[in-house]
Amino acid sequence: MAGCQLDRFRALVLKRRSTACKLLLTIAALTLATGIRWLLDRGANGVPFLTFYPVILLTALFLGGRYAVISAVVALVVTNFLFGPTDWHMAEASVRAGMAALFILSVGIIVMTGHFVRLILLENQAHIAQAEEFNAELQHRAKNALQILRALIGRRPSPAEDLAMFQAKVLGRMEALSKANELLRFGSLEAVSLGDLVATATAPFDRQRFYCAGPAVAVHKSAATPLVMALHELATNALKYGALSTDEGRIDISWQADAEGQVHLRWQERSGPPVSEPATRGFGSRLLRPHGGMRSVVLDWDPAGLVCRIVAMGRATAEQAERPRAAAGRKWFRPGYTAP
Repeated sequence: MAGCQLDRFRALVLKRRSTACKLLLTIAALTLATGIRWLLDRGANGVPFLTFYPVILLTALFLGGRYAVISAVVALVVTNFLFGPTDWHMAEASVRAGMAALFILSVGIIVMTGHFVRLILLENQAHIAQAEEFNAELQHRAKNALQILRALIGRRPSPAEDLAMFQAKVLGRMEALSKANELLRFGSLEAVSLGDLVATATAPFDRQRFYCAGPAVAVHKSAATPLVMALHELATNALKYGALSTDEGRIDISWQADAEGQVHLRWQERSGPPVSEPATRGFGSRLLRPHGGMRSVVLDWDPAGLVCRIVAMGRATAEQAERPRAAAGRKWFRPGYTAP
């Protein structure tokens, strides 16, 4: 019961409202507070701010700190001209200054309290959304893992391949696949080497079938998790339908950084079966779209092999920042595959 009430309260606080709607709600709340205060005693008995403090707190909580400040300023003007004591202007300057300071202090505490509670709810909602996204991704990855295992077990050794070597190869890939969920850890780092990220994303697959090259660059944490999920999804699809589904197929992965700090990555499948754009899109297609720090994803369904171009938010490594020309020419190769 408490959880349901908290969910309703959170939904009400975080409900999307236009600027016009927020202004109308602020005006309505101030009008209601002024009317109630006028009906009570027109301020004759003092405490003119009594009905305005709740309005300031609620506007800070439901509308944000900006509208709470507007409410506080309007409340100050209204109470000063309508409900202020008759001898207010005759009081000593020090008294007026002290009362004004106390009002500003109390209103500031109210505004900050409501505003920070709102920020906490926003952050909590973001964590909930991220957890739901990760849970959906884990479920999707579990299904992909099962399909990969079926593909690995279903493939037979070539006539020239020893059965023991074939079994060792399959077991090695299954062990690498069991560590695939470690890819989610990249989202907790400030920046990740793109070479390490690519190596980890493709580790559950046949390393001899990948050719990877690019300068020493790092991707921002906001792009790390979306990018590694996209690469894992591309490799999974390649194993099921693309270049990795045949013995001759291979995948080229290359990247470079531009002057604006963005990383341009190219995924190209070669020597696989003819490919075509799927008629339907499943959950995996959500991973191959711009989100987070992954700014752009373009899929080219070339019959000769799928080409995917990704633009992600990058952050240059210290070595590249100090020696950009040298770093731009240095390549990173995956061990086990000879560059053509």
